[in-house]
Amino acid sequence: MTGLGTAVARPAGAALAAATGALARLRHRRPFHTRGVLLDATLVVAEDEAGAVSVPQGRKEALARLSLSAGLPRGLPDVVGLAVRWTEDGAPQDVLFSSSGHGRLTRFALVPRRTLLGGWFSTIMPLRAPHGPVVLALRPDAMVTRVTGVVTLEVLEATPLGPWRRFGALELHGPAAGASRDGDDPGLRFDPTRDAPRRLGTYAWEDRLRAPGYAAARRESRSDRDRDQS
Repeated sequence: MTGLGTAVARPAGAALAAATGALARLRHRRPFHTRGVLLDATLVVAEDEAGAVSVPQGRKEALARLSLSAGLPRGLPDVVGLAVRWTEDGAPQDVLFSSSGHGRLTRFALVPRRTLLGGWFSTIMPLRAPHGPVVLALRPDAMVTRVTGVVTLEVLEATPLGPWRRFGALELHGPAAGASRDGDDPGLRFDPTRDAPRRLGTYAWEDRLRAPGYAAARRESRSDRDRDQS
């Protein structure tokens, strides 16, 4: 996006940050995706796959958090989030996916649905890969899930308007060892701008748009914890 787009993204990001902070103060917790399930996961990418230049090759231990955006009662359509984290040299590498379509335009649109894993997920915004801008997506692999008994999602990549190409898989296992009694970890925060993968970064306009909101959510969460401890 041009410098004009980056300039427009800055005030838009400030407005989103203000709204996010206000909602966090009102809820006294995460403003969105308040409740989720933390899962052990495995990222599987063949070494000869071209898309492997962006993500680790082979089998890589990961962490995934499955959540609903607005936290509406079960049965009502809601945007489903799937956050994925692996580490490199001890540093978190975060990619966030949201329920979406998979067409040339709908891959950039949030799509509410009633089932957690009943459709496609995408990064919604393009990411900066070594070979140019890409959108990543996940889709359920029903056959592999049925044969192995492990919930498996295909990992796909496309240029912003190009066809999808599968280059890996994400296996979702049971609840993570560090999860609390309800299966979540209230203190864990995924951040796709601050902790963007080393070989799969974000663009300046995305950072201007999203980073202030994530910072506001973290700041309000810290304030709530400090008040609880005082």
